[in-house]
Amino acid sequence: MGNRPFYFWYKVVSLGYYPILVKLTQKNSKDCIQYQIPDNYSVETEVSKMKICCETKYQPNGKVRFTIVWKENKAEWSIYSDRSATSVVNTFLKKNNRPNSNLSGVYIFGFDIGRLHECRLETMGAPITLVNKKKRPLTTIQTISGQNKRFASLGRESGKAIRSLIKKHRLTDETDQPIVYIRKIELDFNGESIILTYKPPDNKNELAKIDAIVRACDESLLARDGYRRLAAVEAFLIREYLIANHRVEITNLINKDLRIGTFNIDKNDDDLSNNLESDDGIIVDEAEIGNGAYRSIYTILQTLIPLWKETSPAIINSGDTLKLKLGGDGRNVGRKQSHVMMTICLLNEGEEVLKPEHQHCICLYVGREKYEDLAKIGKLFQHQLFDLQNNGIYDKDGNHWPVELFFSGDWKFMYIIMGLNAPNSKYFCLYCNCQSELRWDMDQNFENSGNHACENRKPALFPAINQENYIPDELHLFLRIVDVLMECFFNDVIKKKEFEKKIKLEIEQTMQNIKVHFEFFKSRSTSGKWDWTSLMGPDKKKVLEYFPISQFISGIRGQEIEKLWKEFLRLYKVLRKPFLSDQEIDAFEIDTKQWIRTFYCATEGRPNSISHKPGLYRKQDVTPYMHVFAQHMHQFMRQLKMKNLSLRYFSTSSIEKKNHDQV
Repeated sequence: MGNRPFYFWYKVVSLGYYPILVKLTQKNSKDCIQYQIPDNYSVETEVSKMKICCETKYQPNGKVRFTIVWKENKAEWSIYSDRSATSVVNTFLKKNNRPNSNLSGVYIFGFDIGRLHECRLETMGAPITLVNKKKRPLTTIQTISGQNKRFASLGRESGKAIRSLIKKHRLTDETDQPIVYIRKIELDFNGESIILTYKPPDNKNELAKIDAIVRACDESLLARDGYRRLAAVEAFLIREYLIANHRVEITNLINKDLRIGTFNIDKNDDDLSNNLESDDGIIVDEAEIGNGAYRSIYTILQTLIPLWKETSPAIINSGDTLKLKLGGDGRNVGRKQSHVMMTICLLNEGEEVLKPEHQHCICLYVGREKYEDLAKIGKLFQHQLFDLQNNGIYDKDGNHWPVELFFSGDWKFMYIIMGLNAPNSKYFCLYCNCQSELRWDMDQNFENSGNHACENRKPALFPAINQENYIPDELHLFLRIVDVLMECFFNDVIKKKEFEKKIKLEIEQTMQNIKVHFEFFKSRSTSGKWDWTSLMGPDKKKVLEYFPISQFISGIRGQEIEKLWKEFLRLYKVLRKPFLSDQEIDAFEIDTKQWIRTFYCATEGRPNSISHKPGLYRKQDVTPYMHVFAQHMHQFMRQLKMKNLSLRYFSTSSIEKKNHDQV
């Protein structure tokens, strides 16, 4: 060392081993030799006439802890450093009144001793032949903890052996660093799988896997107990407590940015003026825990706007208006309980809003779709909605985004939100002053100017939303009109004498032929009258397109009804097109009104005469949805076309799917 020779003696207490990601000593100069640092290494030597023990231990964070232990005045002392061996050696010298002395930790710890290095390499590659007779046979260990300790000991030694084999077989990169890692070893003990798990050098992949499992459990509604049982059967699955802990971490992380508040929908006091107003502009009694939960629209937008800007291609660009659609849906959960969910989505996303995951829940409560309950929801969000509509929102980068609000839902939800009467009232329409007895009249034009004739009208629950932006739900329009068409048809055939013995079976067989599950049955709730299977949307489309009505209603009338069904399906497909020309919208207006006229056309001529033409249905059979279909949908088409939107984006199917999946 320098020009002066130094001599050290060493007593090896523990040879140690080289871990798979071995650290090297620090390089103090360009030509300095770096030595590998062993783990669990312990050696005794002498420094400044004091006997010391030098130890190394790799830490979970990947650093090496260098420790010196010595005895002085019958007391044991120790110091350590996570920087280097030299650092802990010089700290030791200072503690022993040699502040001006400096020694190399490499030499004091003996990292440069070639024979020790060779012994470690030989030990790593040598087969294990010696039996440790100090250990009892596994079959004599009765406790689970004792058995686990034995397996843990096996795991540590087998890990060392496999890591040495990885190096021996050069499963490494150009710098001799391993590129193959041991993750798990499965053992069989009395028919039970024992998994030895090794900590990966990089836990990013492990975290990604846990993230994927949490998401899969959430989306498939797999409860904690269910996953625990599954993990007990399949030992290679990540343990349930790790999944549960990670779910808590995710929840806490999300709650920092998207706080979830609670309220009581059953509270009798509707006056919220004395309640606290949060920073997000939501009025709620913070001291009250109830049966409803909400999230701030502000914080949701602050979280999502950066994502919408950064996608490729960007969903929103500077200067765009954020077109936010609010929606709601109620769902029965069992016989005695219902849930109501309200969501927002960004219509700028186009087709993506038809996916449930792009509907962002802002409110969920236990209860029904009632004006009194939804009025409380309106008060929760009234300040936010007015502020967004009038002032827009600034994102975290200081960019300003104008906001336009829309609303869509089924008829029941819409008339409650708009403060109107039910569809069986005299002034039924959500968009005009048409009277119920004139629903069939296609010679008049009813503008989308709002219903001002409604008696006992209540205040709208979301007054920040303009009247023209309450958009009909095309899905329920389709479903309810098809219900009327099918009911009219079935009422015709049920009247026939041969229905129960012949026609009923033929209709059911025909439905089966077009891959639709359908049957007639006598309903207990209607005193034994005939009822039938309620079909979903896709099945109703099949029935409109493929069911041969003319086989069950003979003559011109059967043919006309069959044409009526197919024409409605054609018009519905036009309505759902993402892009429409002005000519297509004009044609749609003419064709829908003509469709209504065909629906209620009266019988012409005398029976059995050449001029006889049977009618289809009555004027009073024209429903509110049919009125909207013919009188208002074309107006909404033109309005939305000017805003680069389509009626298909206002379907409630994604909200209903989200409500079904999450409640």
